[in-house]
Amino acid sequence: MTMKQQTMFSNVLKRGRRAADAYAQREEGSMIVLGLFFFVCIILIAGLAVDFMRYESKRIRVQATADRAALAAATLREGGDREAIVRDFFRAEGLLDYLVEPIEIESGLNSARVLVRTRPQVNTIFMRMVGQDTLISHEVSGALEQVSNIEISLVLDISGSMRWTDSIGIPRITRLRGAARNFVSQVLDDEVPDVTTISIIPYAGTVNPGQQVFELLGGNAWHDYSHCPDLPRSVFDSTGLPDLSTIPQAPHFMNWPIDWPTMDWGWCPIEANSILYHSSNEDELHDYLTNMRLHDGTGTHYGMRWGLALLDPDSNWLTGQLVGSNRVDSVHLDRPVAWDDDGTRKVVVLMTDGLITDQHRPRRPGTNTVFGTNGVFPTEDEQDTLDNTHILGLSNDWRRRITRRSENLQDFFSACDMAKQNGVVIYTIAFETNTQGQDEMRNCASTPNHYFNAVGGELDQVFAAIAASIQALRLVE
Repeated sequence: MTMKQQTMFSNVLKRGRRAADAYAQREEGSMIVLGLFFFVCIILIAGLAVDFMRYESKRIRVQATADRAALAAATLREGGDREAIVRDFFRAEGLLDYLVEPIEIESGLNSARVLVRTRPQVNTIFMRMVGQDTLISHEVSGALEQVSNIEISLVLDISGSMRWTDSIGIPRITRLRGAARNFVSQVLDDEVPDVTTISIIPYAGTVNPGQQVFELLGGNAWHDYSHCPDLPRSVFDSTGLPDLSTIPQAPHFMNWPIDWPTMDWGWCPIEANSILYHSSNEDELHDYLTNMRLHDGTGTHYGMRWGLALLDPDSNWLTGQLVGSNRVDSVHLDRPVAWDDDGTRKVVVLMTDGLITDQHRPRRPGTNTVFGTNGVFPTEDEQDTLDNTHILGLSNDWRRRITRRSENLQDFFSACDMAKQNGVVIYTIAFETNTQGQDEMRNCASTPNHYFNAVGGELDQVFAAIAASIQALRLVE
């Protein structure tokens, strides 16, 4: 190569280097490249958001359909093919392809459980650019409806003061009959029959378990007017049925004057007003309440004690005896069930219109012995006197106080406390009572919210509120 050619080649290389250096130092167009890069990123991110929104919309729709289908299929009122109910919901929404088989169904007499699995899926539009063609999730919807068995002891005051009228002239007992009948109708579930049983324990001066039960418990009767045991205070240390083999029968007498149009004779209610056991027969319960009449005295502690005994599982043997004599339906042979049975709620509904009274008994004049104890029974003339005269109208020689009101109140609260300790829900109603009576009912109730004060026509509303509360206890969804 000649010197001239070498010089030309050298100049070309220098110009090339200068051009390359100049190009490297120029900044025109760099923002365009960067902008294009960010634009692609934004489009991709926005696309991802669109895909996720499409997926989430589908997932929520599928989940909502599954929830509704599970609840509908679990509803005990439905019956029929529960799986078909679930499929119908998905078919109606056009989502049947997302339902995962099999549908899990567990049905019992008082419960239904439905488990629905779904697989919502969306084909992506933008995410496929990064290799994600579909978005899929696995969801589960479940529903349980369980109707708990309910055992209710309805403890009702039928003392003589229940004949008194309210401000518009309606007798308290008339208010009670109507309110209690409505209560019965409300708590009995026609759609799931036989899950609720009601025992009615009417009390006046004491409680009559009925001649059959009196004898089954070992009672020895010395008269047949009525069959109330004279329960000692020691029975309030337990919850079960009392052994009557060593407990005397209460005499049949009146302490205060009688009102014949509304009352039957006796501190102890007669057989027609004895306890009604474990019934779910609405007509039977209504008829009983309609025909309920008044008696003498207010032994609320006895009413509470018998109400508790009929919830004690140890009294189940008695139910068997009553089933055998057709006094209780055989479907209730298992009542009362164990205290801790998960499928059962035990409830006491207690209503009174007054204060717990002293307990008085007639005695043989000239002695301190109550008739019916220590082998002392009234002569024909003495019984004739007791059959025709209230002992408050006789000389004090005919009358003996066996327990004070304060002692009876202690026994009452003992029964309330033992019920609570065993998980019994106690609702109490103070109907047209004074402040003292209201306090007694409030202190027995499970909580202040389980206590109700009622005047006149409010009684029906109170019983309705309690019935609604019991229904809430029964249903789990």
